[in-house]
Amino acid sequence: MSDVVDTAIFGRDRALAEIDAALRGTEVSGVVIEGEHGMGKSRIAARVHADRGGQETWIRGDRVLEAVPFGAFGLLVDLDGEPETILARVVAALTEGPGTPVVFADDAHCLDESSLSALWQLASDGEIKVVATMTPTVDGRTGSFGELVADGVVHHILLEPLTLDDVSAMLEHHLGGIVSHGALDVAAFQSSGVPGLIIELLRYARRRRRLVLQRGVWLLDGLDIDYDQRARDLVSSDLSRYTDEQREALELVVLAGEVEVELMLAAGLGEAADSLVAAGVLDLGGRGRPIYTCIESYSTETVRNTVPVGRSRQMFALVESHPGTPSKRARMLRADWALSCGAKVSVADSVEAARVAAGMGEWQRALRILAEVPSEVMDAPALFDLGTLYCDVNLIPVGCDVLAQAIRKTDDPFLVVEAFVVWVLRDVERISPPLSGADFVAALDRIQAEAAAAGRLDDAVDAIDLARATLERVSESSWEGLPGDDGSVLTWLGAEGIPETLRVAITMVVAAKELERGHGNVVGDLLDRIEGVSENIGSGTIILDLARSWAHLQSGDREAAAAVLAVPRSTDLAYRAAGSGARDLIVTRLHAEAGRWDRAFRRACAAAEAIEYWQQYEFAALALAQAQYAAMMVGNAEAADDFDARYLDLPPGAAYVESRRAQILRLVVRAKLTGRQRYREELDAALLAVEERGALAAAACARIEIFVHFGDYDAEAMCRLAASLDGGDRDGHLLGELGAALCAEDAEALVAFAQRLSPELPALVDRCLTLAESWAESPPPHRHRVHDVELTSREQQISRLIIAGLTNAEIADELGVAVRTVEGHTYRLYRKLDITSRSEVAEAITRLRNDAPA
Repeated sequence: MSDVVDTAIFGRDRALAEIDAALRGTEVSGVVIEGEHGMGKSRIAARVHADRGGQETWIRGDRVLEAVPFGAFGLLVDLDGEPETILARVVAALTEGPGTPVVFADDAHCLDESSLSALWQLASDGEIKVVATMTPTVDGRTGSFGELVADGVVHHILLEPLTLDDVSAMLEHHLGGIVSHGALDVAAFQSSGVPGLIIELLRYARRRRRLVLQRGVWLLDGLDIDYDQRARDLVSSDLSRYTDEQREALELVVLAGEVEVELMLAAGLGEAADSLVAAGVLDLGGRGRPIYTCIESYSTETVRNTVPVGRSRQMFALVESHPGTPSKRARMLRADWALSCGAKVSVADSVEAARVAAGMGEWQRALRILAEVPSEVMDAPALFDLGTLYCDVNLIPVGCDVLAQAIRKTDDPFLVVEAFVVWVLRDVERISPPLSGADFVAALDRIQAEAAAAGRLDDAVDAIDLARATLERVSESSWEGLPGDDGSVLTWLGAEGIPETLRVAITMVVAAKELERGHGNVVGDLLDRIEGVSENIGSGTIILDLARSWAHLQSGDREAAAAVLAVPRSTDLAYRAAGSGARDLIVTRLHAEAGRWDRAFRRACAAAEAIEYWQQYEFAALALAQAQYAAMMVGNAEAADDFDARYLDLPPGAAYVESRRAQILRLVVRAKLTGRQRYREELDAALLAVEERGALAAAACARIEIFVHFGDYDAEAMCRLAASLDGGDRDGHLLGELGAALCAEDAEALVAFAQRLSPELPALVDRCLTLAESWAESPPPHRHRVHDVELTSREQQISRLIIAGLTNAEIADELGVAVRTVEGHTYRLYRKLDITSRSEVAEAITRLRNDAPA
């Protein structure tokens, strides 16, 4: 990682332009740059100062000198001289020189009153121009320069937090390489987009090695970040601008999760809390009674870790003594708080709080709460939740060990099924010694024997039989059979008492099937249905959010697809890191469909590495296929080959989302890069296979890709496929219009289609325009005119080279023309000969010669 202390500035081009205009023009007497601590005010001022030659007056406010009259000018004038002349000497020092001098006043909010007054008056009179940096007060007042700003004497710039794109650019500048979405999301959240905090996070990450570099991609390890003292200094400094009452009110709300107004008033902190609401630090809402809540950020976790234990226990006692009905989240936070400050909390309360935290996607908090609870005192449901939690945070061997304990303790057959589903999804390669398929069968045998011994077998037998049947369905060879062929298992989704893990797993497999069939609307309805009965946030949620976003892409609604993943469901570091690959999968496709291939390739690399690191095999096939496709599109054949080798090494028994689309993309890349006929034939065979299985979305993808990259098509089949797809399917609309134009061999219709499509899918647009241009130059022979074929001299050349085994790229080199030109001639050659592949050229040419008149 490069040194994080440099002069690079991100996301501030507009501010720099406004400052330059204010200093060059005559309308104002300078500029006030305002922003929270760490926003980069001083760095911007220093950049402007350096760009102007670095010789203009620079002063800095200082809390130590704030009590000294004219203390900021100590390096310009002798403060020990005659007191009655000091103002005149300061004015002379500031105004000397040609033109209107510019004075830079950094941290102007810390200037003494005499220095501020001098700057204020000189700027007001137009004797100088001033560039002042200031941190706003908690209540939002501009401070000493507020009157000049209000009167329009100086220009006002308020620095906002960096956008996500700016944070990404900043991270990649300092780190080098590609930053995964997980690392980006956490950096943006923990820093609130404040550049100074981003710098501190990077320094911390370098000290503690929290960022992992894998094949050029920076990943977040997802481990709990217990920020060291240096990393907390910046936040502690920022909190110092609060009054004692404001800080105490903030600490109380952060630690308690929520505080009722009555309690805040009883603590004598009502006015301070209201000022924090006005400043946007706290929220005031309620569930019947008004309550204060905090806006989660990097600073809130810092508060939780830095409040002295003694004061923390006093506040805990105050909150616990107040009657009320705190929310589930507040109860969970208070259990965490009790453990951190040494207050008494029962094992049952700790376990319940941890289960709530895990269900809300706060995985690391759940692990912290459970750290002191021995697994021996947990019941089977708690052990299952803990085991699932360990799997979620990528500690799969530990998770499987805890799941093994859960199935040995439970008397619930459905908990055995839930554990089995987690094991199948997360331990794909079956390498965790504590569990094997036989252990789950043995657990059901034990439950059945115990039920028989207790005389309650009649009540349990149906559930046990159903659990056994489900275990058979969810096996390495029959994972896709989980929902069943008759759809009856779908009735479980809304039923009470059905285990959450099983409900999510069924939804995942059904959604994956329906997406491949092109039924995006069905997927949306299915996900809406489960959202109504599902409460927990976990790995399953990441999968289902990806499915919803993918369904939006199928319908052509890219904005909705991006919006699904725009706001993560949890601020937990591990949850965000675990969702990194899924988010980058979607972003990859968004960039790809817009033709932004450089950006698509970077996101595809990030997706592939994050998914491998987090062992999320369900996404792996699609991620590696998209990555090698993007690599091909940017001309990086070596990277494409590497991704393909990893694709071929994937475990065969895993459940893969969009596996058939992944297969199509992979074969397109292999056929395109290698020029080998066998890949082209495998692609045609894969197309037929997906059509036979009813995977119509994958078939639509295949037909579009074959047309785009090889110029081959079956127009009538395109039209039939389009008619079979959902009315809201984007690719169905594309194939319907494209197929109709190709059937009619209508160049104008093809051009019109391309124009309607632009600027989306530029590769498809380019292919349509190229084909239309070739038709305009040489009208295509219609299908019913297959006799008396005459080949042009160029077509005869190309046919001989095809028979000799040359690829289109090699033919282009041989003839000194573009590959697209060869593809156009090849297409017309195929049409004249009424063939569809290169392997048929030799036979067709022979037949043509035999049929020719003597």
